[in-house]
Amino acid sequence: MRFTPSRSGLRKTLLLAFLVGVGWFASQTASSSSQVKKDVRVEPALKQARQVSGELTDKVRGLLLAELERGGYDGAVRVCAEIAQKLTQEFNQKTGHYVRRVSLGYRNTQDIPDAYESRMLQKLDQQNREKKLAGEYYEVVREQGRDYLRYLKPLVAGKMCLNCHGRPDQLSPQVMAVLKEKYPNDRATGYHEGDLRGAVSVKIALPVKAAR
Repeated sequence: MRFTPSRSGLRKTLLLAFLVGVGWFASQTASSSSQVKKDVRVEPALKQARQVSGELTDKVRGLLLAELERGGYDGAVRVCAEIAQKLTQEFNQKTGHYVRRVSLGYRNTQDIPDAYESRMLQKLDQQNREKKLAGEYYEVVREQGRDYLRYLKPLVAGKMCLNCHGRPDQLSPQVMAVLKEKYPNDRATGYHEGDLRGAVSVKIALPVKAAR
């Protein structure tokens, strides 16, 4: 007997594939040095970084789920163009944390990586090409006399992502119209399945080490 999925079941399957594609269910394999692991300040900050990155991801995921249910991929592009960016700003103001999505192939200028993020995204992209990409990366860096935990959770493009981030000649007229309207200088197309799309970036100030 052949099983035929219902319309709602098929929609849920497509949505799940979309979310897997944008990296919502990335693994939690850490990449860190032994020196970082020995720093007692790291574990609480790492726990916090995972929590806030997960909370922001869940909020954006909810918006995309709702929009995909209503209007498809062109509507999802509008969500990322307007609502998701505003949500990220409000999230940072409310929590007092630095957390955002960044990409070398950015669509919104608010996703342009800083110097550290740019360098790390290049490193993560190389690891991805070599099939060595971990589910997260973190390290302690010193900036302007203060120690920070820098945390990145890679986002890898899946098949469903290509409906908004694939080759321009493969995108629907509706998606292309939204991109031309919202992002005339868009750099987020031309991706293939499995490419690194970007990362969720978190930066947390660590307590000052007690003097010995």
